[in-house]
Amino acid sequence: MELLISIFIILFLVGVISFLKPSKKMKVLSQVRMVAAKEGFKIGSSNQLRKKFKNWNPHVAIYQIKNLSEHKNLHYLKTENNLELYSPISIKYEKNFQIIDKKISKLPSSILEIIFYQSNIAIVWNEMLGIEELLKIKDAITKI
Repeated sequence: MELLISIFIILFLVGVISFLKPSKKMKVLSQVRMVAAKEGFKIGSSNQLRKKFKNWNPHVAIYQIKNLSEHKNLHYLKTENNLELYSPISIKYEKNFQIIDKKISKLPSSILEIIFYQSNIAIVWNEMLGIEELLKIKDAITKI
């Protein structure tokens, strides 16, 4: 009986210690998020921001970066293989829409959705694609 209790306690301690050790997935995510923070991204969002995204789910992340472009109040949504203007539709009738749309089409395909606000740009993407993809996204956004 004493042996059984000792084995149970040892198994319990091993379980607790293994639970505290981060998984490979969590290690990769922490590296991506550290690089993102160094590159100027803000990670995470409020419930209000999540509701504005149509493609958001718990398997993707919302990153925000300062908006240095001239574009404000645009919302692009990924449909099939490209980003399509979701809101405001009225911009499609402006003279410079073709220029904006051409710039947006050069964004990496890993971006599922992008919203341009006055002060920042919010994107939805899959963090598990890694650091290289994050740097491609940042480079493409800064060229807009």
